[in-house]
Amino acid sequence: MPKARIATTPTQTAILKIPVNDVPLTRRILWGTPSLGVVRMEWANAVQGLILPCNWSQGRVTPLGFPVADSQNLIVHEALTGNWEWVWFLEDDNVPPANTLILWEEHMRRKTAPIISGLYHLKGSQEPLMYRGCGTGAYYPGPKTWQPGDSVWVDGVPTGCLLVHTSIFKVMAQTAPDYTLRLNGETKRIKQIFVTPRDYWIDPGTGAYQMKVGTSDLYFSRQVIRDNVIAKAGWPTIAKKRWPLLVDTRLRVGHIDRTTGQVW
Repeated sequence: MPKARIATTPTQTAILKIPVNDVPLTRRILWGTPSLGVVRMEWANAVQGLILPCNWSQGRVTPLGFPVADSQNLIVHEALTGNWEWVWFLEDDNVPPANTLILWEEHMRRKTAPIISGLYHLKGSQEPLMYRGCGTGAYYPGPKTWQPGDSVWVDGVPTGCLLVHTSIFKVMAQTAPDYTLRLNGETKRIKQIFVTPRDYWIDPGTGAYQMKVGTSDLYFSRQVIRDNVIAKAGWPTIAKKRWPLLVDTRLRVGHIDRTTGQVW
């Protein structure tokens, strides 16, 4: 049974619940941040400086002390049980620009795509974290690929700053296995939608024990495409695209070094 690596607090939420003229509040976007509990001031300042659209409803959930995939599954659990329309994953080393929610509102209103990522880069480099094809490396800008400011269609995105329509998770939850996490001394049963892939094998040539470890974000991207989740979730036009995941390169997200504070 997986356990948090450090002391945990309950999943935290702060949700506006006051009706206006008895009109039910639309639960539009749930903002989730996996964290071990320590963040840089640069990240905190960026979050506090976000511009909120008018008449905006949002919730916040911050699972503390869990591996990333477990935190992501707790966030999805809150989104599904709380009937949220969209989920925004913002990791605590991704520094969002002030207009992030303005751009998200544009995509949400237009329903541009069910899975949309901001653009950020590998720490210490200008390698963009966006991919076309498995094992092909990063998808770099260029005269025949894309330019900053473009909307770029790919098949692999990270989860550091990712907007996902909840319909995607509703479809995946139908077949995802259940598992339990320990949370404040109690067990919580949730769906295992995000997974940190691990493969183990014995090398037949050397007899050595080998292990390959992946990341939950690219595994999620491949799973969505492999299982035709986008079409099943009611986005048939997007599902027909060769590259059905969107990166909005207008949304230039900083990737912060937690030790030095340098933002890449």
